[in-house]
Amino acid sequence: MDAIEAKGGWCQKEGCVTRVGFLFNHYATHQVPHAAPYAFELSRRHPEIEVTIAASSDAELASAAKIGELYPGHRCILRRLHPAWWYGLFDPIISKFAFARKNRILSDNLDFFAGLDALVAPERHCRRLRTRYRLAKLKLIHTRHGAGDRQGTSDATMALFDLVLLPGRKYADRFSQLGYLRPDQFVITGWPKFEAVRAFNPVRRRFFDNDNPVVVYNPHFDQRIGSWSRMGHSVLDFFVANPSYNLIFAPHLVLFKRRWRHRAWLPDKYRRARNILIDTDSAALAEMTYLNSADIYLGDVSSQVYEFLIEPRPCVFLNAHGVDWKTDMHYAHWRFGPVVTDVARDLGPLLADAAANHARFLPAQKAGFAQTFHQDPVRTAAQLGADAIAAFLAR
Repeated sequence: MDAIEAKGGWCQKEGCVTRVGFLFNHYATHQVPHAAPYAFELSRRHPEIEVTIAASSDAELASAAKIGELYPGHRCILRRLHPAWWYGLFDPIISKFAFARKNRILSDNLDFFAGLDALVAPERHCRRLRTRYRLAKLKLIHTRHGAGDRQGTSDATMALFDLVLLPGRKYADRFSQLGYLRPDQFVITGWPKFEAVRAFNPVRRRFFDNDNPVVVYNPHFDQRIGSWSRMGHSVLDFFVANPSYNLIFAPHLVLFKRRWRHRAWLPDKYRRARNILIDTDSAALAEMTYLNSADIYLGDVSSQVYEFLIEPRPCVFLNAHGVDWKTDMHYAHWRFGPVVTDVARDLGPLLADAAANHARFLPAQKAGFAQTFHQDPVRTAAQLGADAIAAFLAR
């Protein structure tokens, strides 16, 4: 079927309606704030476009609805996607090792996807709608759901998307140099997640009834480069033995969702410690609640360190694999604070000196944040992204 021109977008001949879907295909909610603001602004700023937010879990749908309250007047349709009924019998077991349900959501909802003109997603799995399920006319638009430095396992697959919305100049330069993206294939928009979390957390929350320093430990789920499997229990043991610090243990949501695969288990002694708050699965992990409440960031390769630096504060990093990182761009964020190679020897002294030494790392933190997140003086990130999507569809 031929496409014809339409004001602000493009459409099929029947009814001349441009239909854009936003897909959230996960169990947890951490990807929702990275794309939902685009959807709500797209529906508000471009009424000629019909916008549907489709989610594969009730939690994601609820998160999107919560964010939607920040955009009064939006016209987004919220829709729940389901895999085949029989898959639900096996998914509780399979999900402990892998997210195979992603494929089922795609394959079992092809009629929905085929009825769209464009699909926007914060993850790259949806590319299979083109490569495997042959929906050649469906335009694919990607928004990132992380702004860190670690090497992505499938960054090259971005070339399969028709448009990519990037948070800042860092990724635009990197992916252009690597040949993953053409100049006409991406738009720098900023980080729409900040709009949502600022509204959800307008003031810093207190989780402890004392004034001791609050450290947030944020291990990544990828055990090939993260700190959990080699250092995680040693880190928690340090805080059990040092109650003069408060600890918020706030890992990447996937770490404990795939706990069998990542050997993610917690002895009761950590839960009994009065100076340790443990959260492995709540919505607060996706809303920067704990990042905004901490005095010191303790992590490894997670992109959340950049979100933590929305307010520059001391950082300490865990080098669990003996990485020679100083000239490796995938560890560029380790320039934002001291690096621990031995928890028993280094962690205590580095935490004790974190505040006093912060000035030494502050210039790198500010420069890294500015390079990672574009900030427009006129339009918000969500508005920039919405306008970029509409302009792309109008081309």
